[in-house]
Amino acid sequence: MTKSTLLFLGLGVFALSACQGNTPNQNAAIGGLTGAAVGLGAADLADASDEAKIGATLIGAAAGTAIGANQGARRCTYANGAPAPCPPRY
Repeated sequence: MTKSTLLFLGLGVFALSACQGNTPNQNAAIGGLTGAAVGLGAADLADASDEAKIGATLIGAAAGTAIGANQGARRCTYANGAPAPCPPRY
């Protein structure tokens, strides 16, 4: 990737992160796309092989989706998934 492509991806990440008032599904989609872009950019900067770039893109998309889906949800759960009371000022 060229520097201009990486700059475009970086600006896109900041533009997507400015979105407010989205549904959890929209946040998951935005997070997945952003995570995939970051994973691909990081693998490309490391001069990784094509297989490593694919893996980094998939891992970034999965992490971004998980983070995006929980963004702003304000739900607390125990490790087993059962609902839990949230701490004060959460």
